[in-house]
This record gives sequence, structure tokens and C-alpha cells, in this order.
Amino acid sequence: MPPAEKLTRHRKIGAYRVLGELGRGGMAVVYRGLHEMLQREVAIKELLPAGQRDKETLSRFRREALALAAFRHQNIVTLYDLVEKNDTLFMVMELVDGPTLHTLIREGPLPPDVTGVIAARIASALDHAHFRHIIHRDLKPANVMLTKAGEVKLMDFGIAKDVGLEALTQQGMAVGTPSYMSPEQVTGAPLDGRTDIFSLGVLLYEALSGARPFQGKTAGEVFAKIRDGKYTPLAKAAPHVPAPLARIIQRAMEVKPEERFPDAAAMRRELDVFLAQEVQVSHAALLVAFLRHRNRLTETEAQQLMRPQELDAASVVFDTPRSSSNGKLKWVLAAAAAVVTAAGTGLYLSQSQWAPLFEQLTR
Repeated sequence: MPPAEKLTRHRKIGAYRVLGELGRGGMAVVYRGLHEMLQREVAIKELLPAGQRDKETLSRFRREALALAAFRHQNIVTLYDLVEKNDTLFMVMELVDGPTLHTLIREGPLPPDVTGVIAARIASALDHAHFRHIIHRDLKPANVMLTKAGEVKLMDFGIAKDVGLEALTQQGMAVGTPSYMSPEQVTGAPLDGRTDIFSLGVLLYEALSGARPFQGKTAGEVFAKIRDGKYTPLAKAAPHVPAPLARIIQRAMEVKPEERFPDAAAMRRELDVFLAQEVQVSHAALLVAFLRHRNRLTETEAQQLMRPQELDAASVVFDTPRSSSNGKLKWVLAAAAAVVTAAGTGLYLSQSQWAPLFEQLTR
């Protein structure tokens, strides 16, 4: 049975009926719940007893709730409620029905166009958070999820820092996951939004190459490589990545903050320019087609989410051999866009009409 079917020690939390357990870590457990009046499924996060006794963990839990409550963005998981029951706090959040980026990377590197779409969505979420003076500080693939509808969700602001408030930990103490930390986090230097930009660059490098740029036998070795900027260039680790996208990631991963993008909005704009050249179909359709290609949703689910013409146009991209030049791929995408455009104007083409064109272009 899936994890959601496990028995739990709660039957009801506030207005929410507990349906089962989704997963747990060392300090917290997440349940699947249902708001019975609204018939809306949710995710409910509870600190385990060990976490409730630890002051820092409890502080992080409250900090995450405050951070999420400040956001109104389509690429950040939504906080619905904060419920107290028997002196225990529960965060009631949007239920994300797809895989984490970490899971997808474990199955194999992501295509550049898919990675670019995900990157632009994360950058947009970071821009929203940074505008509200909140730094994530723990950006990594496990904290990014894709919904079955082709949306990208940034989550887990448990160690987020509001730059207007007192730091969560003592100055000079590294906070975050070692492989994705910025040089400022490693050295204990002051942090601003550019630390998240560095972590996003590391995340994208891994998504495209399948390997983390900074690795070592100990955390100390990893920290030293991050501090010195020693890693295999993406052009060597993943030669198939288009040069414009590789340059964006290289700039995001510069050791000196002033040499990175000045803010997440600037990085998003560069990603949008790249996507305008590389992706000629709906970004949501591209992600839905990718999830179907990875067997993360069924054919029926995909057809319920997207128009058949648009989904077919996006799906053909993943059935086409990808070369480093991407020349042939661009023609395929252009043809796919033509199919979608025709559908949008009422000129519906049958598969027998457009399939030969795609076959000819992909030979």
C-alpha cells in the first residue's frame, strides 16, 4: 500500500479529517487530510515529539509558517491554516500531487528545455520571497515539487531567514544542506538573496548533469570546493546543454556574490529569453508531457489536464532524438506550435495530417 494508507494517531485535526500518512523525517511527519466541508485535500505537517522539545526546531517550524503566510505566489506552496491541538501546532498546506525534483533527477538528467522552465518558475518564486525580505537558505531538489498539472512548487521554508528579524542561528554557523550551500553560508558571511541564486545554480547543474557539482568525502571537503569554486564546468559535465543556458548557470554559481545575477528577477529574465528561443509550446504542456514521458502520470490523467492537440504537440519533443545543435528539435517545436495554433483558431488537424510532418522532420 502507498504511504498515504498508513494508520495515524490522529483522526481529526481541527476541521480536517486525517486520511493517512504521506511521509516523515527525523523531526516532522506529514499527513494527507481532507477539509470535510470544502471537500479539499490538504497536506498537514506536524512536529514529532522530539522536534517539539527542541527549541531551534520549534522555532524553525514557526518561522516556516510565518514565511508561507506572507506569500501569495503560484510557485510557492500555499499555507491554508495553522491549527493548535493538545499544545501541538499543525501546518495545513496545499497538497502537491507530483514528484520532487530530487526524485526526477535520480531517474536521470532532465532535458534542457524542461530544466529551463523549472528554473524560471523557481526564480520567480525566489523573486517574490526576496521582495518580502525572506531568504530560503535551503534550496535543493528535494524542496521543489512538480504537480501533475505542470506547475512548479517551492516548499520547505523551515530555515528561511527574514532579513529584518534576528537570525535563526548564531552568526558564523552554517545552515542548509552542504552540497547546495553558497560560499557565504560556508564562510559565515552576511547573506542576501544572492545566496539563493547560487543554490539555484547548483540545483540546475545537477538537474542537467545528474551529478552535484560539489562533492567530497566529508562536509569539510565540500565546503572547501564551494569556497574556492572548484567544479567541473557544465559544458564538460553535460555537453548537450545549450550554451545560453550553461552561461546562465555559470553566472549564478559565481563565488563572489557581486558577479552573480543582482537578483532573482534578473536571472528569470535571462531564462525567459532562453525559453523564448528553445520552447515553442505551452510551458505547462511541456511539463505535463515530460511527467507522462517519465510515467509520473497516466495517459488518461494527461488528457484530462491538457487539450489533446497541445499535449500531442508537446509530447513529440520527448520522442525526438536530441542533438547538441538542437537544430532539428527547433523545427519539431515550430511544427508543434503550428499544430497548437491551428487548434486555437479552429483549424483542427487530425493525427493523420500532422504525423507525417513530424516523422519527416525527425528522421
